[in-house]
Amino acid sequence: MIKVLVLQLNSRDGAMVPLVEAFLSFMNPQTLAEVRRLNCDGDIDQLRECFGTRMMFGTAGMRSTMGPGFSRMNDLTIIQTTQGLCRCLEKSFPDIKDRGVVIGFDARAHPPSGSSSKRFARFAATVLASQGIPVYLFSRITPTPLVPFTVSQLKLCAGIMVTASHNPKQDNGYKVYWSNGAQIISPHDKEIAKAIEENLQPWSESWNDKFVDSSSLIKDPYEDMKSKYLECLQKHCFHRDINKETKLKFVHTSVHGVGHEFVQAALASFNFTNLLAVPEQKDPDPEFPTVKYPNPEEGKDVL
Repeated sequence: MIKVLVLQLNSRDGAMVPLVEAFLSFMNPQTLAEVRRLNCDGDIDQLRECFGTRMMFGTAGMRSTMGPGFSRMNDLTIIQTTQGLCRCLEKSFPDIKDRGVVIGFDARAHPPSGSSSKRFARFAATVLASQGIPVYLFSRITPTPLVPFTVSQLKLCAGIMVTASHNPKQDNGYKVYWSNGAQIISPHDKEIAKAIEENLQPWSESWNDKFVDSSSLIKDPYEDMKSKYLECLQKHCFHRDINKETKLKFVHTSVHGVGHEFVQAALASFNFTNLLAVPEQKDPDPEFPTVKYPNPEEGKDVL
């Protein structure tokens, strides 16, 4: 019943029809259960919203709600996106199997669909490593800047950061950085988008995220890159003695994101001592319990 319904919803776009079987048979029972729930509830509008269009890849990568469907962030769309990126990188960098790609992730998670940034990062790593590409996969949550920093430090071909930054808790995103450490711009975005469309069917190893735990191509750069990041940061500090004596106090909130540890370490590396974290918001929490929209630009509702 579910397969017939989804086929009907996507009958206007023939490119999606062959993927229905792949989507509904993949290894995330929670997302499958969500599709079944929507089907049993007769929520045709929601099903059409999930399956009726495909998420677009643009200059900032892609971002959408976590959940089932081709317009959502889930295991399948992450695999498809990474397969396209992989083929695009292979064309652009003949030496990619010598250089590699770095992947980072934040603490976002969506229990109803079984989705999380870490899970998405593992699937992305699986796709790349299954094609013989070295992957530097962070073992812990990291702030976004550590990914382009690692690209530059290790002279990698690209970087992927799985995060929705300051967007609502149900969202997630996939940001791509080029070999220069900057976010992709045209024509790379268009080339990647085209390659994604040409590689929608999951490859044989793409679903096997256990590959991450056994492949010699996957390494953890966390400790080394964190140390080097703080070391490079100190090169921009010229008054460490004055900083140590200052009476200035600094208040910082990570708004339940992943920045607390790094911001504290960065300020401490400049010899600042009065570092005050907002206790209610300093720890990573995918539920973002004190805010509806974790964007500091929203003002008092967030701060």
